[in-house]
Amino acid sequence: MIADYLSAGYSKEMRLSGIIYLHPISDNRVTHHATKNLDMFRKLTGEKNLKNVVLATSMWDKVTPEEGLNRERELQGNFWSVFIAFGAQYCRQDASAQSAKKIASMLMDNEPFFLELQEEMGKDNKALKDTAAGREIMSQLSQLKEQQEKDLAEMKEMLLRTSAEENKAAMAALEHHYKKMVEGMEKTISDERRMKEQAAKSSEEKFQELIQRIHELENRPSCLVM
Repeated sequence: MIADYLSAGYSKEMRLSGIIYLHPISDNRVTHHATKNLDMFRKLTGEKNLKNVVLATSMWDKVTPEEGLNRERELQGNFWSVFIAFGAQYCRQDASAQSAKKIASMLMDNEPFFLELQEEMGKDNKALKDTAAGREIMSQLSQLKEQQEKDLAEMKEMLLRTSAEENKAAMAALEHHYKKMVEGMEKTISDERRMKEQAAKSSEEKFQELIQRIHELENRPSCLVM
């Protein structure tokens, strides 16, 4: 949905002044999934636009000053080093209005720009799956599906062994876990299929679908779209 909005925005000359990337400093480690998200974010934005990104850490009230400082140094010196090398700025967000205004002010003088994803989809007419960010998503989905297939095969063998042992409690627990694994596999396949189907739709079809989904969100009593 976000990709469709950005693509439609290209034709309407809708540019961004900047992007704020929030990371909770309370996270005691940066997971493999988080690093993959950073890679995808970099490709979505485009390296030439990273100078318009503000990397901000939040939830400072959840850590001690020493813990926060150590994690901050690790982020800046390791996981965010490429972003900072390309001009991204860093700031702490301490949940105060003052720090929020400070972050916003860091973007005010930026020259409005198109994201890399916008140019790829809007200017070059690429399908999402063929963009740099889309290829990263497809790669992650492929790796995830491969791992899930392996895990399901191992779980089937465990179920067969446990069935032979006639351990009903263990069987019930394993069957529940197996069902959750199958649901995860089905979601991965569905996400992969949706990415491929999206490529077959025309720009007008995607735009109309986007408008319809926005209207549905706006009509929900508990949802406010701004």
